[in-house]
Amino acid sequence: MDPAKLNAGLAELGTDPSVAGALVVRHGRLVAERYFHGGDARRSDNVHSVSKSILQALVHIAVAKGHLTSLDDPVATYLPEHFGDAPPAKKKITIRHLLTMTSGLDWTEDSTENQVEKDSDWVRAILGRPLVSAPGTTYTYSTGNTHVVSAVLQRATRMDTCRFAHRYLFGPMGITAEHWGRDPRGVFSGGYNLYLTPRELAKFGLLYLNDGTWDGRPLVPQGAVRAARARTTQVDDTFGYSEGWWTHAVSGRSTYFAWGHGGQFVYVIPGADLVLVITARTGDDGGEEIDAQAFVRDHLLPAITGR
Repeated sequence: MDPAKLNAGLAELGTDPSVAGALVVRHGRLVAERYFHGGDARRSDNVHSVSKSILQALVHIAVAKGHLTSLDDPVATYLPEHFGDAPPAKKKITIRHLLTMTSGLDWTEDSTENQVEKDSDWVRAILGRPLVSAPGTTYTYSTGNTHVVSAVLQRATRMDTCRFAHRYLFGPMGITAEHWGRDPRGVFSGGYNLYLTPRELAKFGLLYLNDGTWDGRPLVPQGAVRAARARTTQVDDTFGYSEGWWTHAVSGRSTYFAWGHGGQFVYVIPGADLVLVITARTGDDGGEEIDAQAFVRDHLLPAITGR
């Protein structure tokens, strides 16, 4: 890569006061690592909805190990106590519907979430939402969906999501979550409130870049990686959504990425054998989120000089 172009781009990125760090991994090597505004290699922060991409990996691992039969299993199979009086259509909601944000459950991100968090049983409150469209037909982004996935995972594996993640995913990669939030019933958050360092995020991106293999050992089924790359819904003119991952093309290159509130990104660009991590400080300042797509288009890709 052209160091002058890459360093100039990183310097410009760092002028944004919210940006905490940026890492670039190419051909398996960490070629750039910069921290800004108090960011540090050892500091873990809330990765927010990047957690949804990690959850996708855990679900596929659970299927491979026989804890779940399939992503097309009805949620009611694992959480029957929440479906006793539910209409037949709601009982058709599957794990895949939850991961692809097509459950059909009524949800407005943030405002509905705030309502649910006042309930003593978040899973009951989420699944108790009205069904406004047939499962599998309409995209509605919902952190509630992925929280239910975490509850399904805990019920099926008979261990909490945090323990399952460290045993089968994080542990083999040398990752330790400093903090992972739980609801009042002990269900670990399925879509936010997970704390990891920038380097740990880079490891996760590299795992997917390498088709689910880490240090020569298969950790995540290749089917999970294929599903992450495959657009299931075209959300708008720019972005598509798959199973917990976002997709779009930048300068003709296919990319898929984990995206967390406030500017947390893990970009995987297979055609360039490249992973980009951007982390940002998040708070209540209401600042504008960094445009990671512009950085990839204007600085990262132009810095590539060889295969």
